[in-house]
Amino acid sequence: MIKILLDQNIPAETEAWLARMVGDRATVDSTRSLGMQRMSDEDIFYYCQKNRMVLITYDDDFQNPLVIPDVPGYGVIRLNIYPTGLLQTQDALSRLLVTHPLETWEKASIVIDQKKIRYSKK
Repeated sequence: MIKILLDQNIPAETEAWLARMVGDRATVDSTRSLGMQRMSDEDIFYYCQKNRMVLITYDDDFQNPLVIPDVPGYGVIRLNIYPTGLLQTQDALSRLLVTHPLETWEKASIVIDQKKIRYSKK
């Protein structure tokens, strides 16, 4: 089963919504629900590696090898959409769920833009 961690910049309501969308095919947690809001990006990244979690974020640091050399690690999904509200987040993740099954998220670097999804596998 895939494990997903939502970064602190993802709207809080996304956690329950995504959990409903993926059902028993995945577990969904957030840095908020795990009390990790004050952790650095690097610490969050390595937490995901240790716990085999795919990270969903708006932050491009997680896909920058100059900031974190082991990217994409266990998997990073970056939402490159604006504005960064709940509806836009849900729309982007809905598009991803339709085009890329959950199993393909692990060890992948995925960028969701307004109109397209860029996918590469490690």
